[in-house]
Amino acid sequence: MTARSKRTVVALVLAVAAFAVPAAAQDLSLGYQLQRFSSGGDGTNVPLGLSVSLAGPVSRTGAIVGQVDWSRKHQSESVFGTSVEATANFTAFAGGVRHSARGNLSATPFVEALFGVMRSSGSARVAGEKFEGGSAFDPMLQLGAGLSTPVGGGLGAFVQLDYRRIFADSEGINGARFVAGIRLMAK
Repeated sequence: MTARSKRTVVALVLAVAAFAVPAAAQDLSLGYQLQRFSSGGDGTNVPLGLSVSLAGPVSRTGAIVGQVDWSRKHQSESVFGTSVEATANFTAFAGGVRHSARGNLSATPFVEALFGVMRSSGSARVAGEKFEGGSAFDPMLQLGAGLSTPVGGGLGAFVQLDYRRIFADSEGINGARFVAGIRLMAK
C-alpha cells in the first residue's frame, strides 16, 4: 500500500466517524501529549505534543473515534565549536473504537483500540546549513486506557495512557503516550 493510499484510507475512516453521528452527540478532546519511543535498546522522549480526537457514540458504552496528534523533538549541541541542531516531527492519524464504563460514577474509565499511520520526518542544521532528513509513513496500532470526568457545563477533563506499535520497514518501534486535556462532552 502506498503512502498516498494509506492517507486516503485514514481520511475516509475519520470522515465516516465524524459524519455518522450528529455533532451534538460527539465528544471533542484536546490535550497535551508526551511520547516515548524505543527500538533495539535505544529510546527517546518527545516532550512537546498535541492531540485532538473526536468520538461519536454508536451505543450506550461504545463510540467510534478519530484522532490526530503531533509531537516534536528539537535538540541543539555544539560539537568542536560547530552548532548542530536536529528536529524530528511525528504526526499520527488513527481511527477505531472506544468502550466507556458509563454508570453512576463521578469519573468514567475507558479503553480504546485505534489503527492508523504515523508520519515521521526530520531535518538538521550544521553550522547554519539545513539538511532535510526525509519522511516515512508507517502503519500504527494504538491500545489505550483513560479516565474522564465532568467539570461542569458540558466540559470535562481526561487523562489517557496508550501503547503504540509502529510497524516501520526496518524494525518495529514501541511507543508509550501520555495525554491530559479537556473534553467537550456530549449532553
